[in-house]
Amino acid sequence: MSQVQLEETRTGEVIGGRYLVGARLGKGGHGEVYRAHDQIDQRDLAIKFLAAQLADDSDYRLRLVREARIISALQGLATVRIYGVIGTEDGTPCVVMELLEGEDLRDALRRRGQAGEQFELHEVTQIFEPIVRTLDAAHALDIVHRDIKPPNIYLVGADTRDARIMDFGLAKMGDLASITAADMVAGSPSYIAPEIWQNGARAADRRSDIYSLAIVLFETLAGDVPIHEDNLVAMLMAVTERKETPSLHARRPDLPPDIDDWFAQAIAIDPNHRFQSAVAMWRAFRSVTGA
Repeated sequence: MSQVQLEETRTGEVIGGRYLVGARLGKGGHGEVYRAHDQIDQRDLAIKFLAAQLADDSDYRLRLVREARIISALQGLATVRIYGVIGTEDGTPCVVMELLEGEDLRDALRRRGQAGEQFELHEVTQIFEPIVRTLDAAHALDIVHRDIKPPNIYLVGADTRDARIMDFGLAKMGDLASITAADMVAGSPSYIAPEIWQNGARAADRRSDIYSLAIVLFETLAGDVPIHEDNLVAMLMAVTERKETPSLHARRPDLPPDIDDWFAQAIAIDPNHRFQSAVAMWRAFRSVTGA
């Protein structure tokens, strides 16, 4: 059976004797999410499975369960609600969770860009206020997300008021033994902090998340990432040995010039020179912009 056929077989399955799996909603490198219907409580929800090629990988099976545990620790904040972890007939774990309707920030940025529009400052404040609060709570629990990027920020509904931080599949939590290789560079290149490029995923801490979040803030305001190179070696050099910080003010002249000083500190090469908490970074941003 081909991989495509394997991926399609989830639709129509009944999981746990109650969840009828419907259409696939999205797919990433490690997992895929389907719409499902709870035939007992008569409500729609979502189920996250491992990607077909990883279904038999014990490390990724463990990672999926850990992700559910981490998100559950943040319930009541700007994450997705987890209803439970159950097994398919073959014993593969899957996560039953809240169904969100809307679009991720990547798609919202693409749509705005195609229309020649930018996010206004008040919209950026609405999006990132709950994200910062949730990330700060995660850091207080010794949880590091490690993959903050626009596809992992979801905008629920038709406006920007209900933003959620998604996909803790690469996250690390202090009381859990690592299953990430010491030299693995976790995340997406444009958002990876210098210390991760230099020392691998296990070097990540809350300040690595702060770096990534600042890059996403820059992109949300400017419409593009500040640093981009065509290959990984060039990207590593640009991030870890840069002489100048890209100017956000040059991309958004409606923002005060001091925004560049804020951004320079937020993405400092040395994590000791960055803001030391997400809240500190956010308060400085709001102070500079008057948001």
